[in-house]
Amino acid sequence: MRIAVIAVMIAAVFAGQAMAQGKPAAKSPPAAKAAVAPAKPSLAQQAADGDVAAQLELGQTLLKGGKGIKKNPVEAAQWLILAASNGKSEAAVLLATGHEQGWFGKRDLSTAAEWWYRAGDLGDAEARQRFLALYLDGQTETIGGPAGVRWLEQMAVQDDTRAILALGRIYEFGEGMVVDHAKAQRWYRIAAIAGNIEAQYRLGSMLLAEPAAWRLLFKDAGREKDNTERDRLYPTRDAAEKAAGNDRWTDIMRPGMIHGEYWLTKAALRGHPQAALMLGEACLGGRDLPFDLGQAMRWLSVAAIDGEPHAMKLLADLAASGQGLFAPDPVRAWVNYELAAGAGLKDAEEARDRLAKGMNARQLNRGRQIAADLRGN
Repeated sequence: MRIAVIAVMIAAVFAGQAMAQGKPAAKSPPAAKAAVAPAKPSLAQQAADGDVAAQLELGQTLLKGGKGIKKNPVEAAQWLILAASNGKSEAAVLLATGHEQGWFGKRDLSTAAEWWYRAGDLGDAEARQRFLALYLDGQTETIGGPAGVRWLEQMAVQDDTRAILALGRIYEFGEGMVVDHAKAQRWYRIAAIAGNIEAQYRLGSMLLAEPAAWRLLFKDAGREKDNTERDRLYPTRDAAEKAAGNDRWTDIMRPGMIHGEYWLTKAALRGHPQAALMLGEACLGGRDLPFDLGQAMRWLSVAAIDGEPHAMKLLADLAASGQGLFAPDPVRAWVNYELAAGAGLKDAEEARDRLAKGMNARQLNRGRQIAADLRGN
């Protein structure tokens, strides 16, 4: 019995194995297809998508052509402008160089200076120097703003006279900065002390033009010698009169009169015609300096000899009216009017023609001969 059971069990095992071997094997799932990498966007697409490095590279490529891209300077400028506006100093440098050398059309140093300024503002030290060179050479009219002034001051402290004079002018007239006469005078004074004739003229003219002020003097001359507040200045007459009391009187002053005359005189004696003209006008007017006709004629003559036409006309006016002379001198007046008119002064030409109507032929011939001799004809 037991043998029969075992036999049945063995038969069952073999039957199961046979069934297992006869059953077809299950198929493996199909392998997934390999993923296809997306195509890399073109340089133009990257630039259009806001990639600043791509904008710069595309602008550079368009400048010369290459990498399958045709040369197109106009389109290059557009991409470089975009890159520069996004902070790429290299793009600003290329734009500055391009406008300076005419890559984008006609050379334009003023626009080049604007891009040199932009590159300098983005940190390019060489761009700053190039911008300042163009500014000091008069190729751009503006210093750009506070950053440009800081760069100029860095040059000025290295004793660069052109930078010093430029800073003085910037603060004197408010070119890109708020007017600050104290700073202007400080810069001019540095160059004036060092002997620069133009700085001496500018400093002198600023000082001489300072507004009037009032001081207080004692009515009693005996007390005046001990007046310790003689140099205290009041900005208005009312302010001075309120402080005067009953024992003092107000005296109008021009604070820059003495120092202004000093610097103008130094410049005039060294051949600066505008300085001599200003001194002559001041002495003639009796406002900025005490009236002195002799000194006025002296300084106007110095200016006229140095070719200043306005001085020639003022001398002609004096000669025509006889001021500073024994009598009117129409010949001298005509000669000075003629020389001033020859220098382009329209009102001198008109004055000469009016004067000529009252002169005789001998006087006119004499005047023409003197004018010709002075011109070296």
